[in-house]
Amino acid sequence: MFKQRYRSPSLKRCTGCTLLKTYYQKILKKFPFPLILIWLLAVGHGLAADGKPGSLRWKVYTHGPIISSPVITSRDIILFGSNDEHLYAVTPTGNIQWRYETGFWVQSTPLIGNDGAIYVGSWDHYLYAINPNKSLRWKFRSIGKQPIASSPAIDSDGTTYFGSYDNYFYAVEKNGNLKWRFKTEFKISSSPAVARGKTIYIGSWDGYLYAIDADGYPQWAFKTGSWIQSSPALGRDGTIYVGSWDHYLYAINRNGILKWRYKTGNVVNSSPAIDKDGTVYVGSWDHHIYALTKDGNPRWRFKTQDKVSSSPAIGQDGTIYVGSDDHYLYAIAPEGELRWRFKTNAGISSSPAIGKDGAIYVGSMDHGLYAINSDSSGYQLQSPWPGFHFNHGNGNFYLK
Repeated sequence: MFKQRYRSPSLKRCTGCTLLKTYYQKILKKFPFPLILIWLLAVGHGLAADGKPGSLRWKVYTHGPIISSPVITSRDIILFGSNDEHLYAVTPTGNIQWRYETGFWVQSTPLIGNDGAIYVGSWDHYLYAINPNKSLRWKFRSIGKQPIASSPAIDSDGTTYFGSYDNYFYAVEKNGNLKWRFKTEFKISSSPAVARGKTIYIGSWDGYLYAIDADGYPQWAFKTGSWIQSSPALGRDGTIYVGSWDHYLYAINRNGILKWRYKTGNVVNSSPAIDKDGTVYVGSWDHHIYALTKDGNPRWRFKTQDKVSSSPAIGQDGTIYVGSDDHYLYAIAPEGELRWRFKTNAGISSSPAIGKDGAIYVGSMDHGLYAINSDSSGYQLQSPWPGFHFNHGNGNFYLK
């Protein structure tokens, strides 16, 4: 059986509080309080007390919960959506560069194309293609006029794939025209993964994982016991890993035949990540994060204090980062021991992104995007799938 790991971190007094207090006292002597307040609101971020792993670097406030997961551009700009009906672009120092208004919530995670275009879905029924300068390139409306919470993926030809609550899975050409659509039996909030040969994998609330070719024809459909809201991850050997509301994590061969499945204690809404050795990490609503070997054997499980819907991200040093509804972002060692945890003011469903400079970016239901210091220097790029939207924002696009 697996080992269960959990260690409550010791609470140490903030070593930077005295310096921070002195800093603000100097500013207040020089500038009136109203100007200071305006400055803080305009900047939109807080100062870090120190650079230690697990300490706050900055926080950006929005006007709604953040379920969307951040992605990082080649210029280190952080992109994410908010339920305040905007897509945000934030600099590495925590300044809002711009925000783009849609017609409703933005829970989809942005996708960055090879030419820098940003693709993101909204609950206003549209998929948006936005230029890096914030101008609209085009927008595509779901035919059923239903929310698009699915996060898009892209292939080498520039075709964008995404699902909708109207039960359809879409392929849209780079000019914004419909290429094809594929009908499932229920809503789609799962995000697609594109494999070698341009086979696309997508889960649906109808309980099926679908394999669809680049022309929109189904190759096979694998039935689980309940809804699939988890997004598939692809192993180095082509194995597809996906969670289901039936409490199982599934490993499925490329031919659609079950390889193995592992039962957790509750819904698996989290999307798996895979490290360089093939270990699979996933969260469950049973308040645990699981580490399983590529053969489906348990290595360890780590206990949180509430549901885990956030998807893990694996740092270059092997640290696993994941959020929980208990308000914490956790940093877990490859052996399953807690390295540190950082508390926000509400649950974390957003999946973390890892910057090359060690910043961990994650959204919270408290309306904030956080930048947290770490010892990791980017994603573990030797692994086949080190996190949700791992490929520097290019979506779940398999490049090996």
